Amino acid sequence: MPERRRRNGYFPPRFWRTFFFALYIMLLRTRLIFTMTHGPLFSRAFGSLTSNPRKRFTTLFVTISIIFFIVFISSGDLSIPREDKMEQSVAEMQTHLQFLDSLYRARLEDLLTLQNKVLSSRCFNESHHHQPTSYSDTVTVTLTPELMTSLKNLSGTKTAQGVQPKNLQLFRTPFVFQLLPHLMNDPNSLRPSYHMKSGRVFVDVVIGVPTVKRDKESYLLITLTHLVNGLTEDDVNSTLIVVFVGETDLEYVVNTARQIEITFPKQVENGLIEVLSPSTSYYPDFDTLEKTLGDSMKRVKWRTKQNLDAIYLMSYAQTKGTFYLMLEDDVIAKKFYMQEIKQFTASTTVSTPNWFFIEYCQVGGIGKLFRSSDLIHFVTYVQLFYNNMPIDWLLESYLADRVCSIDKTAKACSKSKSTIRPKYKTSLFQHIGLYSSLKGKIQKVKDAHFGSVPTYYPHTNPPLESMKTDIVEQGDHTLKRAYEGQTYFWGIKPKKGDMIEFWFEKPTAIKSFTFRSSNVDHATDKFYDTVVEVLPAGTNNFTIVGSFDEFGLADGELKKDAGPFSAIRLRVQSDSFYWVILSEIEIMTHDGTKETR
Repeated sequence: MPERRRRNGYFPPRFWRTFFFALYIMLLRTRLIFTMTHGPLFSRAFGSLTSNPRKRFTTLFVTISIIFFIVFISSGDLSIPREDKMEQSVAEMQTHLQFLDSLYRARLEDLLTLQNKVLSSRCFNESHHHQPTSYSDTVTVTLTPELMTSLKNLSGTKTAQGVQPKNLQLFRTPFVFQLLPHLMNDPNSLRPSYHMKSGRVFVDVVIGVPTVKRDKESYLLITLTHLVNGLTEDDVNSTLIVVFVGETDLEYVVNTARQIEITFPKQVENGLIEVLSPSTSYYPDFDTLEKTLGDSMKRVKWRTKQNLDAIYLMSYAQTKGTFYLMLEDDVIAKKFYMQEIKQFTASTTVSTPNWFFIEYCQVGGIGKLFRSSDLIHFVTYVQLFYNNMPIDWLLESYLADRVCSIDKTAKACSKSKSTIRPKYKTSLFQHIGLYSSLKGKIQKVKDAHFGSVPTYYPHTNPPLESMKTDIVEQGDHTLKRAYEGQTYFWGIKPKKGDMIEFWFEKPTAIKSFTFRSSNVDHATDKFYDTVVEVLPAGTNNFTIVGSFDEFGLADGELKKDAGPFSAIRLRVQSDSFYWVILSEIEIMTHDGTKETR
């Protein structure tokens, strides 16, 4: 029976519901496009058209014909498609129309703002230049005859004044400037400082790739190579990759854009890739941020900036395409990833129409696909809590706020969240970055395409007269071999007062130092509560010049006139529960830059 109904051209109830929704949105889309291009002229014409019954019927008939034509063409042939294929096509069309509807609402908001400005100006002029001829001239709201009579009888009272224009000022929506007040310090705070535009609009998928300077190595070009190579010819024409450079150093931004243009000249020329960077005034004074979650100020600054970068990119991308794919600048992509995304998204929209985002990778904020029309809600949510927690935590919090009531258990809440967060069967994206965008943080990620992740980082360091440590060495992971770049140092549970000392062969002017503890195999084996000290030549007292942070990194720079120094050492200030690894020792001098082995 079901097969016969399909062959006879049966359309499921879901189709008809979507059809009438599409009909409504198609009218909105038509008005949006012509309003943007023809302005008031179209508004008058549209009003005339819809006021004429015969013209209105003709317009309705043409619109219905267009929708049926789109449905049949999108099915791949002119025969009645299978029900599941039809539902996917209709769901895809509905998502496109929701995107257009969001653009229409944004345009309408601009028009309403302009209308209110004109209205306020007119009311101001009337109140200052002439006396209104009747009571109805003094109000901007619709009054029934009975209410007008009642208000006339109340003339001169506070009650009657409640409908007068001077008391009906437009409320301001507590949006961007109210939630991010630092933006009001500069009228150009939301204007990009750099934008290598592509000119593309109305694409299927916008891929957002935020990037910043990294501590050691940049993976951006690797990421873009995989993203570009994973697209079919059709995908290239319906995709936009936006690289967001979250740096205020314009020279660095321009250099990054130039590297992209040199590496991907065809993709930049045809509009597949564009580069965007915010104004310096877009960011707040990070030193004034409030500490939350017990994190260090260093981490608070990092995650706050990451949130601001994410919503800037989302806000820009939401008007460019139907879907937004959230990525990072240190990932690789599966071949033909976009085809898999489109197919799974289409089927999921039929089976789970109320999804908020689809996970194509379960690591952090990587591989999350949103409807562009839904982004405004999440962007506003992040603006409320951008200083409170990282972006991936905010995603979880937002989902919980949408579907979890206060009385739900954690298990029930997790189940509810899964209903609006479908997951693809495999990850289409793999994280490859060893060095996090947060300086000092090492991320344990191994990938077969790029070989094994190193456990130590050798450097050529100044010659020593001697070195010593109180920490018991483990096997052949000695301090001497670590300093010479042959392995990492591995010691057993440092105690308070333990030291690692490096005595130079001759007094040395240190330019910078880097001591990195732990590695990808032993993330907890790092220095805790440990300082870096130097001994100026000809003196007997060491001076503290740095300390290990929460990620086990100690680095710093020293002025030339501060040295030379006879020694540099690490001093443990409290007992440790863990062993310790020193995976990188780099001491650079003012005599010349030392090269990595």
